[in-house]
Amino acid sequence: MPPTNEATSLLKSTTTAMIDTPVNVAARKAFEATNGAASKQFHDARSSASEEGHQAEGGFLKPVIFGGLDGILTSFAIVAGAAGGHLDPSVVLILGFSNIFADALSMGVGEFLSSKANNEWILSERRREEWELENYPEGEINGTISFSL
Repeated sequence: MPPTNEATSLLKSTTTAMIDTPVNVAARKAFEATNGAASKQFHDARSSASEEGHQAEGGFLKPVIFGGLDGILTSFAIVAGAAGGHLDPSVVLILGFSNIFADALSMGVGEFLSSKANNEWILSERRREEWELENYPEGEINGTISFSL
């Protein structure tokens, strides 16, 4: 199975910093060039104690904390500014609720796009692993065994 073109803007712009470890660069280059010999060389050169650099983090803690702090601070700033400007209380409330709605929408879209990019990256890693398994199964089997031990 030849690799597919992964030049999506989301994948390249948001995940490059996460996956550009020396280990992943060698594996990724072999995969993108469909170079079975380079993949074999990469797997043979790895020590049994090391593992391939796949994503090890995740969860919703970071976006929840970031979103909560952003929402609290910006809402407070808008309401405080409007109240400090001696605007009518109904205007202050409208501004506060408008800001909360806009923040929620912005955070939701941002999280959606971030998750989409992350899922594209995970699928590209899976395609690479499938390709490596087809082109050098011994190296992948040994890597799986060393990872499992």
